[in-house]
Amino acid sequence: MRLGAIDLILVLLGCFLWSVEAVYADEAYDVDFHHLLLGRPQPQNTFLYRPSITSKASLLYTLSEESVLGAIKPKDGSVIWRQQLKSGNGLLRASDGDNVLLTAVNGSVQAWDAAEGRQLWRLTLNEDIKALEVSRGPGVDRNVYTVSQRGEAKSVVRKISGDSGDVQWEHGYDNGDVPYGLSLSEQGLMYVTLHSSLLQASKIKVTTLNLSTGAPTTSVALNADKDVADSGSVLLTGSATAYSLLVWFDHTKRDLRFNVPGSSRVLTLRLVSERGKNIDKIQIHTSARIGDMVRLLVHCQSDNVHWAEVYQLDVTSDVLMKMYDLPSLAGPLTYSAAVHGQTAFFIRTTGHDVTLFSSTSKQIQGQWPLQPNKHDQSAKSPAIDCAISEVNARGSSTFAVRSAILLSSGDWKMVHNGEQPWFRPESLTGVVAATWAQVDFSHDLADDLAAESHTAIGAAYLHRISRHAKLLQVLPIWVRSSSSWLFDRFLGRENPTQEFDPLGDTFGFHKLVVGATKFGRIFALDVGDRGKILWTIEGSVVEPGQTWRVASIQVDGHIAVIRDFRGGLTRVNIATGSIIEHGSERVEQSLKAIIEVPDLAGSKVSLQVNADGTLVMPSQGRIGPDTVVVTRDEKMGVRGWILGDSKPSLSWTFIPQPNADIVSLASRPAVDPIASIGKALGDRNVLYKFLTPNILVIGTVATDTSSATFYVLDSVSGLVLHTATHPKVDINHPISCVVSENWFAYSLFAEHRIDQAESDAEPQTTSGHQLVVSELFESSLPNDRGGLSSVVNSSSLQSDTTGGGSPIHGPYVVSQTYLVPAAISFMTVTSTLQGITPRSLLCVVPSLNAIFSIPRALVDPRRPVGRDATSSEAEEGLFRHNAVLEYNPRWALNHMREVMGIQKVIPSPSLLESTSLVFAFGALDMFGTRVTPIGGFDLLGKGFNKLQLLGTVAALAIGTGLLAPMVRKKQIDSRWNGT
Repeated sequence: MRLGAIDLILVLLGCFLWSVEAVYADEAYDVDFHHLLLGRPQPQNTFLYRPSITSKASLLYTLSEESVLGAIKPKDGSVIWRQQLKSGNGLLRASDGDNVLLTAVNGSVQAWDAAEGRQLWRLTLNEDIKALEVSRGPGVDRNVYTVSQRGEAKSVVRKISGDSGDVQWEHGYDNGDVPYGLSLSEQGLMYVTLHSSLLQASKIKVTTLNLSTGAPTTSVALNADKDVADSGSVLLTGSATAYSLLVWFDHTKRDLRFNVPGSSRVLTLRLVSERGKNIDKIQIHTSARIGDMVRLLVHCQSDNVHWAEVYQLDVTSDVLMKMYDLPSLAGPLTYSAAVHGQTAFFIRTTGHDVTLFSSTSKQIQGQWPLQPNKHDQSAKSPAIDCAISEVNARGSSTFAVRSAILLSSGDWKMVHNGEQPWFRPESLTGVVAATWAQVDFSHDLADDLAAESHTAIGAAYLHRISRHAKLLQVLPIWVRSSSSWLFDRFLGRENPTQEFDPLGDTFGFHKLVVGATKFGRIFALDVGDRGKILWTIEGSVVEPGQTWRVASIQVDGHIAVIRDFRGGLTRVNIATGSIIEHGSERVEQSLKAIIEVPDLAGSKVSLQVNADGTLVMPSQGRIGPDTVVVTRDEKMGVRGWILGDSKPSLSWTFIPQPNADIVSLASRPAVDPIASIGKALGDRNVLYKFLTPNILVIGTVATDTSSATFYVLDSVSGLVLHTATHPKVDINHPISCVVSENWFAYSLFAEHRIDQAESDAEPQTTSGHQLVVSELFESSLPNDRGGLSSVVNSSSLQSDTTGGGSPIHGPYVVSQTYLVPAAISFMTVTSTLQGITPRSLLCVVPSLNAIFSIPRALVDPRRPVGRDATSSEAEEGLFRHNAVLEYNPRWALNHMREVMGIQKVIPSPSLLESTSLVFAFGALDMFGTRVTPIGGFDLLGKGFNKLQLLGTVAALAIGTGLLAPMVRKKQIDSRWNGT
């Protein structure tokens, strides 16, 4: 019985849809990993907070430097929820016992549910918000107070309803005072400004505002003309959980001034230096108000020596009383304040212990040695920046102290009674460059054997004995690990985090990723071990407000070379993370990029590209005379250069049309193997692919006509092979493109025309996000080589050029457009070892916080439009075209995870043809996984029952052994009996 055409289509389609899943169901969350990050925490916007009175435990909240608001579980460091806010300076406050957080970021005030992270309301002011305060405490109406600056001379103070976000009152001030902060008290709202004087100094001015009307009631100017030069000279202490005080130095830098906002009295504290040393840094830690008292600790630092003094302040009578001194200690340390019940505590955290002090007694309430941190992979322990602590009593004399420690590297860790339960590598946010690396440790043995063969007999013998002795030291571990590994493999209980593999990296999954962040960190991850951080080091010292502009990362064996745009060069041992060399090289001030090109010796040399698109030839190495490099600059467009021994020569220049800008540029990947030069059709004919390693796609946008044009060029000659123009393009949406094999794709937001199935129906137009896929063939006719038909000994795997390197013929292009639900910010394709496996299109969709792997067959431009596929087309795998391409959840590589801030995806082939490794990175998260576009046809899944297979084989062997004598006896008896 033969299948009909419709039945055949359904069968093939069902099988195809089953095979397009990114990974098997039993491999989800197992072969992939996700470093879910928040960013470097801001100390002033980080605190432990109990969402409601009925909550049994506090959560750790932060607003990071990357403008990410998040809640962390203090027990294990897991992220409960997070929200990406607009970039800009931000403020975070909490309403005590009210389950509400308030943020002020980039001119907007927002309220959030502290337990779930839902936005409750939003108020857009479009002003620079300088301060944010919220009324606190049970039974207190939730109101929000802000002060913002409008222009240079006017400031506005507002009262906002904490329930709805409505503005209840606002008052503007145009007296030229610089707004500094807000503080709430029983007298009202204290509005702190800096009032400029004629002597180019400033007075601190505190205005008390009526909470109901916002009208000013009193105004106090503090005598600080000589002390305060600018806003950086004044400190408004306190946070979301601490009391606010005004603190500043006098002009001699020997006295510290205190003021309770609203009071006209200024308290003076004479600082005593340790052993006559100059005080380099001072930190003030205040507790929450307990009755009329506020406890504060003054932490002084000189070089690497720290000492502290504890005081008690009566905020009603303005009386400051010293309680006790803490002895000086050397080394990294920090202090923090916490309140439990009616007692204030101060916690000292050093590199070796945690000590708890009461605010009223110098006696140590508890001390815990710091246990080793097994989570931190930093090559050098970073300094301690600050701590956020919480104290709980276990009886009358036993305490539990929990501190979130912020390190100078930007990382975050928790210390609970000396234990370090978790560590968050927040310093790895802002990855600007990454590349794949594979360290082959078998070379170490080869190097040892080579060294033994080139030395004297006695020295070689001693070297071999020492090498064998080292191997004997790890023999017990090897035997134990190998037996455990074999037992788990036998039972199908493969543990992907298990480092031991007696056969080495059999499938090529344990590749490393070496990356660099904008904060100066260099790191290495093991993709095959769930993204385990092998090491992190400081590659460059980055000043506050600056970023590390990395030009390139190049891997050569065990060595990674990181170059930046300032000429810095760092060589790192990938296996150990140790820095081999810190140096510099001469670079042009207009350096834009550094690329690798092969030389005549077979190695690679670095080529500098300037901002104007010109090239700087390397001082070492000889580059082949036929090497072509394409550069881009803002004024001259895209240019092609032919490199020679002496200097590069300009081959061609591509200049876009007037009022048009280049927005995207893509070429074929460096590793893009071709398995077939043609596409086999369902009727056994062949449609030959247009294959050239020199294909280049350039996307331009004309702002005056709101149109986008994409050009396909030959990078050797600069000849334009194909163009496509799209009208009514929204240039505010991202435009990205990718090239692979004989096809390219790009995405944009534009108007799209949808042809109807009926010939007499009017075509419809719609605007939306589009994915355009085009495929290049040598001819529109099967079995036709186009311009190569009359050429003898031609190969489409290499560009056949004549005089100037121009192709003999142009391609036949088939294009199709698909409407997609959301914008695509970046595209690339999977990569396999031989290129036999069909490629998948990897798309980053930032609005969905997802990475999709779209099967190439689903976006095949040859899918029939307006009709069903014929039997021949169905046998080829084609089916009816649908103009709308919905993102199938099964295509999401991240599954249910949300990957934020992903900007780039880099693929790498494994040793299995079915599997491609993928690593995604960007401003925030890092994500890695394995992708099998058509299923893992060359690898058994975890669900395969090895025990049942072996049991079946054993049962057959036993049965055969038992039945063999019976069969043999029967055969002998039949011969003797003559039957």
